[in-house]
Amino acid sequence: MPPTTQEIPRPPLLVIAGPTATGKTELALQLAEHLPIEVISADSRQVYRGLDVGTAKPTPSERRRLPHHLVDIIDPDESFSAHQFARIARTAITAIRSRQAMPVLVGGTGFYIQALLTGSPLGATPPDPELRSRLVRQLEAEGPEPLIGRLREIAPGRAAAIDLDNPRRLIRALEIADSRCRQTASQSQPAANPPIPAYIVGLEVEPAALAERIARRTAHMFEHGLLNEARRLRDHGYDRSLPALTGVGYAEALAHLDGQLTLPEAIHRTTIRTRQYARRQRTWFRHQLPTHWRPPDTALKTALHHLAADLR
Repeated sequence: MPPTTQEIPRPPLLVIAGPTATGKTELALQLAEHLPIEVISADSRQVYRGLDVGTAKPTPSERRRLPHHLVDIIDPDESFSAHQFARIARTAITAIRSRQAMPVLVGGTGFYIQALLTGSPLGATPPDPELRSRLVRQLEAEGPEPLIGRLREIAPGRAAAIDLDNPRRLIRALEIADSRCRQTASQSQPAANPPIPAYIVGLEVEPAALAERIARRTAHMFEHGLLNEARRLRDHGYDRSLPALTGVGYAEALAHLDGQLTLPEAIHRTTIRTRQYARRQRTWFRHQLPTHWRPPDTALKTALHHLAADLR
């Protein structure tokens, strides 16, 4: 009989989380040298096919060394929610266990991780065309500040986690938050999945060191294919207004290709936006999930100690 999502076993799932550029993929690769693990990627941009360089996606050789799930599963013009992520990830966890391997959740998209671990059904919120149209009109007439203020009022955790400079993500977050408020008021909420017990290791890098890491990684991306990748996506007909292409790095690369930014400006803007995103991630994880923070050089020992329980 094929595994089902109700067969998720104990002990608690290991999660490697934290801000971007802290070394989560590197830690997973180190773990794979010691134990039979498979990774479930909790990264909202690595789900897209064709977005490789700008998402720091594990390379083909790294994925041959260590299986990664929920990578390259949708096209850039398709939508994907935390609810969909949790559903697919639950199935993957059980399948990995059935192969006598250990699943490890790795990524920095907090809402994906939270949706999976808590069994929250909120990611299932369908689009609300009427509300979305109203929010778009308000955004065009008044700018983003009133919408940001509203989101911070009704869903401060979500406001802290998303890129508030991204209009599409801001509007979608308000759709979900508004739906949650209405469900709470009516006491009519979708059924939740059972929660998954987890041990969350958060990689913590001192802010100045993290800023240097981000700057180096951004420069490397632009030097090693990000512009060609953005050009290829554009040439395939993907509109730069798609959520996949308004994210950090791709928006700046496309703006450079369209003559709106010089290359140094695109690199600088990407670096600044990435640093801002990392700060939001750090704040979100500290307030939303029970995370055990470790520097990268001691996190391997912590993760191995936890996974050892899975072998008993």
